[in-house]
This record gives sequence, C-alpha cells and structure tokens, in this order.
Amino acid sequence: MKKSLIALAVLLAAALGIGGYFFYQDGLVVVPLAERLMLFVPGRPEFGEDQARIEALMLPGARTEAFLTRQAALTVLEEQPGGVFSGQLVTALEASRHGRRWRLTVVQDWRLQDGSQLNAAKLASSLGPRVLPLGGECQVVDAMTLDLRFKVRPQGMPGLLSQWPVAGSGPFLRQGGVLTRFDGFTSGKAGFAAVEVRTDLALLESRAWADGLASARWAWAVFPGQVAPEDMARVRLAPYDELRMKDGSVWFLSRRLRRLRPDQEDWTRTRLFGAWKGSMDLPYDPLGM
Repeated sequence: MKKSLIALAVLLAAALGIGGYFFYQDGLVVVPLAERLMLFVPGRPEFGEDQARIEALMLPGARTEAFLTRQAALTVLEEQPGGVFSGQLVTALEASRHGRRWRLTVVQDWRLQDGSQLNAAKLASSLGPRVLPLGGECQVVDAMTLDLRFKVRPQGMPGLLSQWPVAGSGPFLRQGGVLTRFDGFTSGKAGFAAVEVRTDLALLESRAWADGLASARWAWAVFPGQVAPEDMARVRLAPYDELRMKDGSVWFLSRRLRRLRPDQEDWTRTRLFGAWKGSMDLPYDPLGM
C-alpha cells in the first residue's frame, strides 16, 4: 500500500512538473519594440496644390505591386534600419518562451478605409490567411488583443509581421494602379488627391517614354532600359532629377514634386503621404479634373 502511494506521489509530482514546465514555456515575455517614428508627416501644399492628380510611369512587376500595396495597406510592424522593429498597427508585442504564441496589442482609434475602427477581430480577419499556411490560428483575447498560435515555432517572426499588410489601413485607397487619398486617415491628410501608376509596356518604349517626360506628363518615370540617344537627350533637358536605386533602376523625378524621397535601398518602401505638387501648373490630368 505504501509503495502504491509513493508511486502515485511520484507520478503526481512528475505530472505537476511537466505541466508547470509547459505552463512556463507558454508564458508571455515582452518583445522590445523601438519607439514609433513619425512616418506620416503631412505635406505643406499651398492653396489648391493638394488637389493634384498626377501620373507616374513604372515598370510592371512584383516590386511595383508591392509599392502600390504599401500606400494602401500598412503592416503590423515597421522594420527600421539595423533590423529593429517598431509598432505600426500595434502598441505592444509579446511572445511565449517556446515561440509558438504571439500576442498583439492593437493601436487604439485607428480608422480604416471603410470608416470602422481597427480592433482585434478585424486584425484577425486580415492576418488569418497569412497565419494559416504556417500552421497557426488567430485567437481574439479581447477587443484590442489578439493571439497568434502556431503548432510549430514560425521562422522569421517578428519580421513576418513587418511584411503582412492589413487591408484598408493606409492613407490611400487603391483601385488597380490608381491611388486615391483617404481623407479619414488617422495620421492626417496626404498631399496628393490621386496618383495613377501606369505600367503600359507601349508607354515604356523609348520614344513614348521620352515624350511623356518632355511634356511633363509624368510626375516621375522609371528608366525603361534601352533609350535612343536623341530621346535621352530630350529627357536630360527636361526638369527632372535622376535618382539611382540600389536595385539598379533609375527614377526621373519632377523637380516640382516636394518631399517625394524614394527609399534608394528599397524603393517599394517609399511613402507618398508627405509629398505634394509644388506648383499650381499641374501636369497632364487623365481624368479631366
């Protein structure tokens, strides 16, 4: 009888120890985030300049798609130089010791493009399709708190949270290649009324590309590749600054644009929010506005 009690006590102690270990591993630890930067600094246009509807000519492909997406949908975190992260749509991030549970505290009073406020349920709806292929699920803890739970520790967190866009959270509404200002954006009002990004291959042909620049049709244009010397000569005389990106692409940027500063390390991260047209002489308007 005594041996049975001892064996039972040993089993109970072992069970408690194992349970305590897993409870400890599932406990949350704060993931330090850098201070949130003022990423959305409003432009300073003169009267009427904020109504500019401008066109840009860019190369078709995944990078231009990423550029457009980043104007319309923010990511949960923002990666800063040096590999540190700051909260963009969250104010706090916690992770379990085993790395299979991540808790997000949603930023308060962030207005989405449908007029509603961002909360844990909406964030879960947006992140769900990203989490599911990794063997995870979203669990709403309360109105502003969301847990991401995984069967296996995901590789690359929190970097993944700096890549996953949250639909409708950005300063521009997107329809195809057209970005229209969202005047209800929480951080203020962008300096353009609209931006249309054209990726037509016919317009990227040497002569058409040069004609558009020379006539000031394009607020900016990406170098299309082979350009005849006589066409490039006309472009060199046009009022554009030439910027070279790390990926080898070259941007011709109108000198009338104010504070449009492409991220030369990764131009897809360039923000249009704080830029505006610095002249009442607006460029070609394809919408007839």
